[in-house]
Amino acid sequence: SLLKDKTILLLFLGIFFIVGVDVATNFISSKLMAERFDWTAEQVKFAPQVYFLSRTVGALLGAFLLARIAEMKYFRVNIVACIFSLLILAFVKNDMVNLICIGAVGFFASSVFSIIYSMALQARPEKANQISGLMITAVAGGGVITPVIGFAIGTVGVIGGVFVTLACVCYLTYCAFGVKTAKA
Repeated sequence: SLLKDKTILLLFLGIFFIVGVDVATNFISSKLMAERFDWTAEQVKFAPQVYFLSRTVGALLGAFLLARIAEMKYFRVNIVACIFSLLILAFVKNDMVNLICIGAVGFFASSVFSIIYSMALQARPEKANQISGLMITAVAGGGVITPVIGFAIGTVGVIGGVFVTLACVCYLTYCAFGVKTAKA
């Protein structure tokens, strides 16, 4: 019944898509480096490591910065930076630039889950327990986005996977700029 609330539904989908971005970037990072630059099986293992290291640093720094910066401002700046990182990843074919962009996506998307979760709780604080359970259910987004990415890669190549990830980030941009909660 909480999904009848438009704001909660939009934020539920936000969680769905940020988990999709996480899974997608991890999934395509190795494939992208192998396809574009003929990296060996040993070399491609480095791309997801860069992603997760950047994600970890971003989450730690995000926890510190979110105590000092308004969450919506932080969300908006980071999600726009994430879009630019994905666009560069899609159109610039340089191994170091692509590796930096993979890390940048991890860094800039690292705090989005917690911000959207917080927005949902702010929207309906009287339903905090139910919203918590509902938002965690949205983690299934990773399982739904993965076959879509697989289809896109199979159809148009690894660039298709990048564009699926970009579509997820575009939805998150809508959440950052279009969804209003009590504090936003």
